[in-house]
Amino acid sequence: MSPVEMHANEVQHYASPILVKSRQFFATLTSERLIIDGGPSPREFKVSSILSANPCKLESGEPGLKLILSTPDGQKEMIWGFPVDPKFKAGEQEAWTDQISRVSGDKPFAEGKSEIAGPQSAAPPRRPVPVQESKAIVPKPEISSNNIRPDFVSGEAVVIETAGVRVKRTFYTIYLTNIRLILQNTTGKIGREFAIAELMDAAAFETEGGEPAIALSVGSQTGAKQMVMSFPTESARSAWMQELKGKLPARQTLISAPPKPTVVTCIGIFTPETGERVILSTGGVRIKRNYVTLHLTNTRLVIEGKSAILGEFSLNTLARAIRLAGEVGEPGIVLQIAGSGGEKEMHLLFSGMPERELWIQKLSEIFPEEEQSIYAPESAQYKVTTVSPPTQRNSRDMYCPACGARNHVDDEVCALCGSLLHPAAVSNEWAQTPARKGSKRTKAERHTKREKPERRGKSERVPYNGGTIGFITRPTDAFSYHMRETPRDALGMFLLSGALWAVLTVLMITYVVPVVLHISTTDYPIFSALQTDLMLLVLFILVLYVIWLIAVMIQALATSIVARVCEPEVRFSEITAIVMRSTLSYTVIGWIPILGQVVASIWSAVVTWKGLTAGQNMRAGQAAVSAFFGMIIVYILLFAIGSI
Repeated sequence: MSPVEMHANEVQHYASPILVKSRQFFATLTSERLIIDGGPSPREFKVSSILSANPCKLESGEPGLKLILSTPDGQKEMIWGFPVDPKFKAGEQEAWTDQISRVSGDKPFAEGKSEIAGPQSAAPPRRPVPVQESKAIVPKPEISSNNIRPDFVSGEAVVIETAGVRVKRTFYTIYLTNIRLILQNTTGKIGREFAIAELMDAAAFETEGGEPAIALSVGSQTGAKQMVMSFPTESARSAWMQELKGKLPARQTLISAPPKPTVVTCIGIFTPETGERVILSTGGVRIKRNYVTLHLTNTRLVIEGKSAILGEFSLNTLARAIRLAGEVGEPGIVLQIAGSGGEKEMHLLFSGMPERELWIQKLSEIFPEEEQSIYAPESAQYKVTTVSPPTQRNSRDMYCPACGARNHVDDEVCALCGSLLHPAAVSNEWAQTPARKGSKRTKAERHTKREKPERRGKSERVPYNGGTIGFITRPTDAFSYHMRETPRDALGMFLLSGALWAVLTVLMITYVVPVVLHISTTDYPIFSALQTDLMLLVLFILVLYVIWLIAVMIQALATSIVARVCEPEVRFSEITAIVMRSTLSYTVIGWIPILGQVVASIWSAVVTWKGLTAGQNMRAGQAAVSAFFGMIIVYILLFAIGSI
């Protein structure tokens, strides 16, 4: 038996051969794991999952060991025998009992069910154990185990993970990494995820059914929300509370000794003007895909790129700053900047939370006094409060009665949704001014009359609910809804679409084309053969189906290569899933010979284009080049093969 590879600081306590259901294995107990080797693949159990280990007698009367383990499927029971000389069996039993008890500790409330051994008669314990009162154990539901791990980003490390955690009525495997909290459902998909910066507070308690649980407060722009996570064991809940305590903002220092403002004469490309004082400068800030250096002076905000100044904004144009978390939990700021066309948002993502909080602190000194409470550093105590609508502080502003957007009091139409801001005044005006034949309306009235139904139609658009048909009718909404899909997620629809296309295409060629084009079956015996020989018809369908599958995979490969060249952060697997989803157009129209196939391929390329833009965050031009390049490559190969 090959020696067990130890982790760092891991110590081996005991190892010997064992019998489980008449099969011999080799068990090794370390300070972290119980390893059972000898089968097709070694099985490992964390020491914390060993709930109890008690001596027992097997059916043959020999000494044995009864273990109860905590697994994602609930508590399981394992019965050990010892394949040694009979005079050493009792010693092995006592040695394993003592070593497991020493490593895992005493856990008297475990209850198990048989997993890999038949019913055995357990012997009484060797010494009396004092009776202790405990809460009734809640029966554990059957939870399907999940061996699929989420896709972690570069530099992301798992701190702790636990399976079988219940949130409401759904069971998850939850992961706490150095940048986010992930809830993965039993099918392997990520149900929800939260950045570490969004976690506010955690409290341990017991549910009405006696389950150990944690109430986790999660912050958002709409306020704090609470999520209750019920754990399978008390030890799992305790381990999570210990890890969460070290990551909650109420227990960690966000800013350590902020630097004092200094007068800077020159920073890289940026050079302050005469009398201008640099308050704060930070490098490595990401705006979209570009890394820049931010400079905050007493007169302006300057964005410095690698070779030029990318932009600058006067301090009086900065409206407000709001904390946010990036896609993978990076601390950031939403900076709203006022301009002639209204307020625009700019997302700034920082390398660390201290830098983000320092910028929040400095920016709060720029905004008006009445707004400073919004940007104050987060306090240690969090409260859920009811947010009331903003009051109309400015008498020259009014809020749209339809969407609530702020507009100038003299405006007639809402700049956001197009609704009338003064419907009563317009009605009175029309009532007081009778319409005259031949009278001309003003340009603004004609514009309002013409544009209002269109804008209202857009606002009343039915939201996308995840339907399959949306991939060809609303690809942007569909790929935004089904983001981060893998080829496994799209495989079912992809295979079904290809099969339907192949069947319909062969039926069209065999029965419809000869009738429409008045082709004689005697002149072209292939048509009569297909109409009379069922096996030949099925073979033709299979050949066409295989050719279609190969062509789509080639298109996906070519599209992925070009997309990776244009945008290095895209993923081959997700692009392949997008191309597979786009082939639904072949089922709709691709079975029409020649013309329908060309239209379906162009339609598929357009859907892929929209999917790359929405799902991979690519620029529209790059996505279009990648999508149509894959289609063109397929056509070139088909023409080349056909001309041979």
